[in-house]
Amino acid sequence: MKYLLFQDPDKDYGAEFDVTRVGARDRGFGAYEDKDAKLLLKLHGGDLVSEIPVSEYDRLKKKLGLPSVSSRLLGVVAQDPSKNPNAVYAEKESAAPSKKGKPAKDLVSVGKAKVENPLKGTK
Repeated sequence: MKYLLFQDPDKDYGAEFDVTRVGARDRGFGAYEDKDAKLLLKLHGGDLVSEIPVSEYDRLKKKLGLPSVSSRLLGVVAQDPSKNPNAVYAEKESAAPSKKGKPAKDLVSVGKAKVENPLKGTK
């Protein structure tokens, strides 16, 4: 089994192959029997068809199954169109404060404090 890379996927090479983007250009690649690969290399060899290792073929095959970079979806967040997207809004309280509980006198304790006069002894 030999693995070939086709530089111009639009050209008719007389063989079927998959097409994927390699760098900035589209390339064709495929796996062929030894006799077919030799014939393709003999007819279109040189700059148009070249042999690639199995690891490169596997990488291209894996890349073929991935979505293209320009078609990947961005994360979408639902927003209220009536609000400014750059503003930070406080969340509303879901429960009203309970009216039962201790009276305010029991919550706050006020004691006596001794305050010295800081101006004592000055003229």
